[in-house]
Amino acid sequence: MVFSHERPALDQPNPWASNAVRTVVTTVKNEAPFLLEWLCYHRLIGFNRFVIYSNDCTDGTHEMLRLLNDAGLVHHYDNSSPSPNAHQDPQRRAYARAMALSEVTTSDWVAVLDGDEFFTINAGEGTLDDLFHALPPRTDAVAAQWRIFGNNEVILFHADELQITQFCMASPKEIHFFYSQLAVKSLFRPYPVQQLGVHRPVFKINFGTPEKPIMFVNGSGADVTNRFLQRSWCMDHDMSGFDLCHVNHYMIRSSEVFLMKRWRGTANSSNVERINFDYFNRYNMNVVPETGITRWADRVTAARSDLIRQIPELGRLQAAAGETYRAQIDMLKAQLKAEAPDQYELLFNPEAQRRDTARRQEELESMLTRQKKRAAAEIEDASAAAAQPRHIRASPILLAPLTSETLVPVMPLLSMTPWATLPDDPLDVARTRIAAADPQPQGAQSADLPPQWLIDLRRSPYKRGFYHSEEEFAALHVERKRAHLFVTFDNLSQVGLTGIDRDAWGYEFGRKSDWSQLGIFAFRANWFRNPLLFDYLRQLRDAKLFERYQTVTFSGTSMGAYAACAFSSLVPGAQVIAFSPQSTLSAGLVPWEGRFPSGRAADWRGDFSDATTETAGASRVFLIYDPLDENDRAHAERFAGDNITHLRAPMAGHKTALRLRQADLLSKVVRGLAMDGLSPKDFRALYRSARMQPWYLNALGHRLAARGRSDWLSRLAQIARQNGRPNVAKNMEISARPASAANVMP
Repeated sequence: MVFSHERPALDQPNPWASNAVRTVVTTVKNEAPFLLEWLCYHRLIGFNRFVIYSNDCTDGTHEMLRLLNDAGLVHHYDNSSPSPNAHQDPQRRAYARAMALSEVTTSDWVAVLDGDEFFTINAGEGTLDDLFHALPPRTDAVAAQWRIFGNNEVILFHADELQITQFCMASPKEIHFFYSQLAVKSLFRPYPVQQLGVHRPVFKINFGTPEKPIMFVNGSGADVTNRFLQRSWCMDHDMSGFDLCHVNHYMIRSSEVFLMKRWRGTANSSNVERINFDYFNRYNMNVVPETGITRWADRVTAARSDLIRQIPELGRLQAAAGETYRAQIDMLKAQLKAEAPDQYELLFNPEAQRRDTARRQEELESMLTRQKKRAAAEIEDASAAAAQPRHIRASPILLAPLTSETLVPVMPLLSMTPWATLPDDPLDVARTRIAAADPQPQGAQSADLPPQWLIDLRRSPYKRGFYHSEEEFAALHVERKRAHLFVTFDNLSQVGLTGIDRDAWGYEFGRKSDWSQLGIFAFRANWFRNPLLFDYLRQLRDAKLFERYQTVTFSGTSMGAYAACAFSSLVPGAQVIAFSPQSTLSAGLVPWEGRFPSGRAADWRGDFSDATTETAGASRVFLIYDPLDENDRAHAERFAGDNITHLRAPMAGHKTALRLRQADLLSKVVRGLAMDGLSPKDFRALYRSARMQPWYLNALGHRLAARGRSDWLSRLAQIARQNGRPNVAKNMEISARPASAANVMP
C-alpha cells in the first residue's frame, strides 16, 4: 500500500453531497508499539484524515507522530500542557481544541476513537464505502456499539504481532454482563455538531427540531434518534445492532500490556487507580469468538511494512518502544510478584486465565437459559392477559401526553390545595413568612403558609410545573430552563417535617441556580423502597420528561444519595452527586451495616435494590464522603466503574453535605461538579479551606485525644486560637491537660 501525502478536499455546502473526507480524532498516550497498526488499519478501511493529540508520552509516540505529521499523513498536536482556560482533563482538552480546527469542521464524516478502538465494518467488504452505501439516506450519525475484547488468554507482550489477530475473544452481542458493554462510539457528520464527546457528539441547540432534523442510527441502520439526540452514550438493551458496524475495543490486550496500562494511566485521566485489577476482572471478556476484523490482517501487515520502508525512522522508534515496554514490564512484574502475589497469579497464571474464560462462558450459558425462560413466560403471560387484562397502575399526574407545545404536565395547583390565596405582592409573602417565624401568643393558631416552590410557580417568571402526592412520597417539578434538570431526594431528617411550607431537598439552591428541578419528598423512613414510586418515576421517564433537558443531575445525601444513585439508571447519561451515599441496606449485600433500623426493615428485594449496579449508565458519579467513617467508606468502595469519582472529605463524618454548607462550600461544589467546572484537585483545594471550621477542628481533636496524642492536641489548640477559634482551642486545652499531666508524672 502506497501512502498518499495529499490532503483531502474540503467539504461541500450540501452536507450529503460528499462522503469524501473521513476524519478520525483521537488522543493517545504511550501507544508507540501499537500506533502504526491502528493507523494502517483505519486508512485501509477508508479514513483519510487523522487528527491526533498526544500527551505526556515517554515511549516515542510523540516522535512517531511528528514524523507522520511531517510526511502529511496525520495532523499531530502535542496536548501535554494545558493553556490558560483549557480543560485540565487531556481528552476533553483535545476534543475542545479539535472542534476549532478546519481539518475537523470541513470533514464529511468524523469518528472519535481511542488508540485501542478499531472501527469495524460488517457490511460488504468492510470499507467505509460499503457502510455509506448501506446507511439510510440523510443519516447524520451512526452509533457503533462496543465489542469489548479480553486478552484471549495471551499473557506475553509480543511487539510485532497484530492486535487484531492476537485477541479474538470478545463480549457477546445478545447478552450484556454490565451496562457499559452497551456503550457506543459515533461516526457523524460535523455540520450540526457543537462539541465532541468520548462516545457521541453534542449537537447545536437548533438541530434536532422539525426545521433541522437529525437522524442517528445504530450499527444495523435502525433509527435511534430519540435515544441519542440529547445525551445518551449507551444503547438500550433492545436497540443493539451489529449488522453494518461495531467497534472492537481492546481494553485489556495481553496480561503484560495490561500491567503497563495500569502503571501508565490513560490518555484521558491522570488517575492510575481507575485502571486496577477490578478493571481487569470486569473487562477481560473472553466469552465468544469474534474474528471478522482478521480479514484485514495481511493487508495491515503489508501496509505497516510499506510505511516503515518509506519512513525508516518509524521502524526504529517502534522497535525501541518495544524494548522499553519489555524492560518496564519485567520490572513491574517483579514488583507485583513481591508485593501482591494474588494479583500476579490473576494476571500471569495460564490456569487462572483458563478458569476465568470457562467461568465467563458458563455465565453466558446460564444467562441465555434464563433469557429463554423469561421469553417463554412473557408469551404465556401475554396469552393470559388477553383473556383477563392486567390492572395497570397509572398516575393522575400524566393528564396528557407531552408534546413540543406542552413543556411539562400542568396541574391547577392552587385550586387543589387548602392554602389561602397568595398576596399579590411577593414582598407581602416574605413579610408573612418572617412574622410567622416569631413566637405566637399562647393559644394563638399560626396560619398555614405556602411553600416557596408554590410562590415561585404562581409569582415568578417560571409558572410551569406540578406537585403530585401519594401516601409515602410526593414529587415536585418546577420548569425553569431546558439547560439543566436537578433531580433531588429527601434525606432521613426531612421525613419527620410536617410543616406545610416544606421544600424539596436542595430547592433553594436550584432556584438560585435557575435550574429546573424534580424533587422527590419522603413521608416515610422507608428509603424510597416503594413500588408505586418506581412506577411513577418510570412514567415520567416514558413521558420523556427527562429528555427535555440537555443535562440531568441526580443528587441527595445519605438516604437521598442512595436514591439519587439508584434511580439514575432511569436516565442513562445523567450525572450523580451523592453525599455520604449508602449503596443499599440489603442485609445480604451489606451485612456489616447496623445503622438506620427503619431503612433496614424495608423490603430490599427487586428493582433498584443495589445502587452500585444502577450507576453503570451514568456519565459521571461523584461520591463525596468521609473516608474515616468506616461504614460510609465501605459503601463508597462498593461502587466501581470508569465513571466513579471518589471525593474524600475527612472529618466531615456522615454529614458531608451539612459540613460543606457550614463552610459555605456546598453550592460551589454542587454547581462546579454539575457544570463540569470542578476537578477532584479543585475539590481538594476547596475542602482544605474548611480546615479551620469548628466541626473540622473538633473532629480532629477528638481523634487525637482518642489516640492519647496530647502533644499534638495542644499544638492544634494553638493553631485554632491563632485562627480565631478560641472556644474550640479552650476545649482542646482542657482535653489535653490530664494527658499532659500524666506524661510528666514520675
